[in-house]
Amino acid sequence: MLSKIFLGMSLVGAEWVLYLLIGLSVFSVAVMIERWRFYRDAVRGIDDFRQRLRAAAASNKWDDALKAARERTVDMRFPDLESGLAAALLQHKQQASAKVSPEILSEVAQDALLRARIKWERGLVSLATIGNNAPFIGLFGTVLGIIKAFHDLSRQVGAGAQMVTAGISEALVATAVGILVAVPAVVAFNWFQRKVRASVAEAEALKSFLIGKLAE
Repeated sequence: MLSKIFLGMSLVGAEWVLYLLIGLSVFSVAVMIERWRFYRDAVRGIDDFRQRLRAAAASNKWDDALKAARERTVDMRFPDLESGLAAALLQHKQQASAKVSPEILSEVAQDALLRARIKWERGLVSLATIGNNAPFIGLFGTVLGIIKAFHDLSRQVGAGAQMVTAGISEALVATAVGILVAVPAVVAFNWFQRKVRASVAEAEALKSFLIGKLAE
């Protein structure tokens, strides 16, 4: 009884799986475009900002450094990982009535960095999920198509191998589409992850530099 119920569900075929894969493909492309625009705008002018901030900090011109950090955090539509961190550090140091320990400064900077990093990693889990599971969804569609092909063959006495091979070839399309959806998602996820790691490393370097100067 139960097997007949599942068989009836399987005979729907793989066409709905193809529609699902197309939907996932459109969604993943939208995430890729949105993330690419986010990272492009977030790092725009970041090298000039680093040089300006480091030069001001090296000369102990903390007001100029804080002004540069605040201007960038206000002007940026998409936040980078460094300006918010620098603004939090410099503002905390400015408001402190006594000398602040490097440990406290590190916690202040880490808070700003982690909050910004959440925005940087938004959407990446979706790309990873699609990249890991799209081939299995396609394989599922292929299995459904093969079941339907053999079921149709059993109901048509005298049908030759041509009917079976035609049904199987149509079913295999789902696997191919699943792989086609997964590959760009995996490539984009790896590239974006490397972008995030590199930017976090730059932010950590700036954090160490500023804490070292502020703790002098």
